[in-house]
Amino acid sequence: MGIYVSLIAFIGIYLFFGDQIYFLLKGSYLNVTESKHAAADSLTIGYAFKAQNLDPILFDPISRNYLIDIYEGLVLTDKNLKFEPGIAVSWGMIDPNTWEFRLRPNIQFHDGSLVTAEDVVKSILRARDDKKSQLRNFLNSIKSVDASSPDKIRIITNVPDPLLLNKLAVTFIYPGDYNNFESPMGTGPYKFVSNDGKQIVLQKFENYWEKERGFYKQLFLKYIEDRESRLNQLKTGELGILTNVPPLAVIPADSKYAKLEGVNPLNDNNIIIKSIPSLEVGFIIFNFGNPILKDKEMRLAISEAIDPQTFVDLAFGFARPASQFVSSGVFGFNPTIKRVEYNLADAKKKAGDLLDQSIEKNEITFDYPESLEAVGQYVQQQLKEMGIDVILNPLSDEDLQTKIISGNSDMYYLGWKCELGDAQDLFDSIIHSRDLKRNFGQFNAADYKNEKVDKMIENSRQNLDVKLRLADLQEVMRIVTEDDIVGIPLFESDTIFAYLKNIQFEPRVDGYMHADEVN
Repeated sequence: MGIYVSLIAFIGIYLFFGDQIYFLLKGSYLNVTESKHAAADSLTIGYAFKAQNLDPILFDPISRNYLIDIYEGLVLTDKNLKFEPGIAVSWGMIDPNTWEFRLRPNIQFHDGSLVTAEDVVKSILRARDDKKSQLRNFLNSIKSVDASSPDKIRIITNVPDPLLLNKLAVTFIYPGDYNNFESPMGTGPYKFVSNDGKQIVLQKFENYWEKERGFYKQLFLKYIEDRESRLNQLKTGELGILTNVPPLAVIPADSKYAKLEGVNPLNDNNIIIKSIPSLEVGFIIFNFGNPILKDKEMRLAISEAIDPQTFVDLAFGFARPASQFVSSGVFGFNPTIKRVEYNLADAKKKAGDLLDQSIEKNEITFDYPESLEAVGQYVQQQLKEMGIDVILNPLSDEDLQTKIISGNSDMYYLGWKCELGDAQDLFDSIIHSRDLKRNFGQFNAADYKNEKVDKMIENSRQNLDVKLRLADLQEVMRIVTEDDIVGIPLFESDTIFAYLKNIQFEPRVDGYMHADEVN
């Protein structure tokens, strides 16, 4: 998939644990002032992160949140990731490797020019071929893209691709010869006006193809670095919607976490809090080449020593223990898998029996994001109870990815968000044995190899039979979770939003903030 996938998860997890630590240190953080509501003809959305680049071929979640109302793909997805017509009004398969898409007639870019088949072809090919594109690995199954007629696009894949529509839904279309991406221009419901580095201003696109929908006249996408300021601006009505809400700010009064020091929830009748399970799971991966971790019984023992409730507590209840490496909303989730039960006594006994054998040094280095110090210390503490010394190695996001890709990590933390709502990218990148020429195993630093698993992963890449493909993905999940114990699934986090009560809003499964879905 690409390095950005790991960054997605690091950002999401930082919001839980980073904000938690911050607020516990700061204590009370809300400076309540008189509430004032935003004008009905405009909407201001607050973000915790700043988009460094507005090029549509980027696929990091920060850039995407700022761009999804400006650009569209050939197909769109609704709140539950079901496909809907977008720039293409219809599509179909001619044969297993050939798709044809009919363009919506008279659809316009924001400058008033009509979308042509050539614009679509150039947009997709740039996303597939440009070295800066974070969609390259997604789109490498595409052999060719051509205009089969003035209003039709034909895409030929190297092999049958069951996820082609998923990929095209995140591939933005823009004028074929356009290159001024700091002033982005697409076909979406809002057009770009300005960007001063702290706020992007958008305006309703009057010639948007879906005329019957009502939109705000203006949209302000505001970057607010300071956590206290973000919360205060929601409280005062300067923001209509706040994304990236820290759990500590929205703990219910009846929660067991409500009495913790520093907890001061919003508790405002004018503000509604909604959370939704994300597509993101945090987990630990073992290196099978490590003398301690090569034994399955030891991997099982370490799994038993880790209590998932600890991570739920770190997120103040806005997370759930994970039984596997994808969340329940992802295609490939296996409902028959049960999480290993926490049993420290049994873990200590197993480890004692195994460590008394021929292992010279009961020592493991744990690589993890530097923002997750609490996670590192907890793992160190639990494994020490088993007689294993854990050397903590907190790293920057970039350095951690470099370490994982090098294959020299004993044990590492990784978060993964299945952006397409499908387990395929996770299996390709983490579970399949490393074969970088074929884009397999980039993040497989576990030295994990299973020919049966590899074959099922490769088959699922081109199996158009939905039932058979699901069965393969679920069996792969069972093998790596139960039979081989590749790692320890830890938790699935929530995405939390807060917004003014005069706004109608339902969060999306993918966690993105589509302003065109807000009334």
